[in-house]
Amino acid sequence: MRKAPAAQFTSSIERRTRGALLASCLLLALAGASPVEAAPQSQPNAQQMALYEQATEDDRVRFLITLAKSGQAAVVADLLRRFPLRGGHAANRQLYLEGLILKAKRDYTGAAAKFRAALAADPKLTLVRADLAETLVILEEDDSAIHHLKLLEGDAPDQQAAAGVRAFIDQVDERSPLKFNAYLSVAPTTNVNNGSSHTKIYAPNSIFTDEDGYADISAASQKKSGLGVATGANMAFSKRLGNDFSFVAGGNGEAKVYDDQDFNSYSFSQSVEIRHLLERGYFGLGGVASESLKSDELGVSYYSYGPRASLRYALFPGDTLAFSAIYEWRDYADNDSLDGTALLLDASITHAFDSSFNVTVSAGYDDITAELGWNAYHTISAGLGLYKELPSGITAELSGEARFSDFDEMNIFIGETRRDERYSGNVTLTKRDWNIYGFAPSLSYTYTRNLSNIELYDFDSHAVDARLTKDF
Repeated sequence: MRKAPAAQFTSSIERRTRGALLASCLLLALAGASPVEAAPQSQPNAQQMALYEQATEDDRVRFLITLAKSGQAAVVADLLRRFPLRGGHAANRQLYLEGLILKAKRDYTGAAAKFRAALAADPKLTLVRADLAETLVILEEDDSAIHHLKLLEGDAPDQQAAAGVRAFIDQVDERSPLKFNAYLSVAPTTNVNNGSSHTKIYAPNSIFTDEDGYADISAASQKKSGLGVATGANMAFSKRLGNDFSFVAGGNGEAKVYDDQDFNSYSFSQSVEIRHLLERGYFGLGGVASESLKSDELGVSYYSYGPRASLRYALFPGDTLAFSAIYEWRDYADNDSLDGTALLLDASITHAFDSSFNVTVSAGYDDITAELGWNAYHTISAGLGLYKELPSGITAELSGEARFSDFDEMNIFIGETRRDERYSGNVTLTKRDWNIYGFAPSLSYTYTRNLSNIELYDFDSHAVDARLTKDF
């Protein structure tokens, strides 16, 4: 008989941990397969005591896990009291077993806290992460549960196990077809408008230059620092259409408000997609649209729309390919010379070393047309991202990107064809064991350096973002 997705992944976890669990684990209960419970006891019987006293520390832990998962939480608590765990792993094992005891008592909030504390000390504890994911699903903290399930997917030993966890992620995702999230963050930056780091520009063909061919860059086009607040919300809807297709739609909006209101920005985007479900991922076709509102008169600064194709495919256990292609028409209400089209191609491969560490390599190509030739350009880009859960409950995410842009025509006022090189790097730190009403605090720093042969577009910026996140 073919195993249910949850049971498949349970088996893979057991294989990965060399048979450490002898009873049900991770997702069995959620798949409808309940373990056979023994009659409740408060103390170990003679046979259990004999087995326990003769066992090694590792065997004792396996025995305690078996008891806890078969309804004998009181016996586990009694044995832990009589025979405290010892050795280098004792503290984390104690936390895990205390979490299983609380979980058996249906104190799921307390159990999740114990599991998080164990993972804070050692993020490679796959069994602990598995029980945490299940507990979060029971608590209906689906965003955080799916975050951990995706990390477990990357650590699956084979494609069958990975398919099992992907199927379970779909089950969790489908129980709430309509999702809504919102955020609020403090976002100070040294360059709110991506303004120039220079005060003058060399423009020999302009009538506003001095005798050396330089013109002043206006104050509005020079970089300005500011303290900002970013707030946004997103909504997503998904619906399974039979066995082979699903419908996905989403929309989000973001507002960035600064102490200088001239640099406020408001943006919105929408997407719809039909996905053909594959054994290892999906292929999607749909459309996207986006809008930007000016801060001074709330008129549409630009809008864009067009088709999109996307692909997500698990090449091997732990290796996932993602690809998207967008073609859109862009209309700028305040500057017709920017009107045109955009072809945006992006691809990435993510490799998971284990459930606590993965690396993503990405590449992209953009081809932007415009009514005025010197505003048209093409860009190639490359990026690298690292996700690593560290001890002490710290999650570090590092990313960097390089973008190289060549514009199509010479700017007649400057006498040169613009060429840009943009380098950016980001560091995000999350304290994943600080649970604040289902959120964890996160602090992000971004540095951007845009090198341009035209001074007007040459700049750098430092930005900080502090917020609460559910991805922990």
